[in-house]
Amino acid sequence: MQLDKFLENFREQIDTIDHEIIYLLSRRFALVEQIWNIKKELNVSALQEKRWEQLMNNLLEEAKERNVNSDLVTKIWKLIHEESLKIEK
Repeated sequence: MQLDKFLENFREQIDTIDHEIIYLLSRRFALVEQIWNIKKELNVSALQEKRWEQLMNNLLEEAKERNVNSDLVTKIWKLIHEESLKIEK
């Protein structure tokens, strides 16, 4: 079918991006683990509220500039943040 061939290229691009997202999450969580090792040595709390607020403000501003739904960004980063906090325990 012509439609399937037409859509195949787009789907391949989406698949590539999905794999990149997984790779980037893996890298992000590896960095979180490194940060946690430093925080433990310095007896610093895992949750840094000021940093979290700054991060969310920056991400929401970028989402707005790129026309990405801010509620979606908030939901995704809350999940990422929760997972990061699990790593830092």
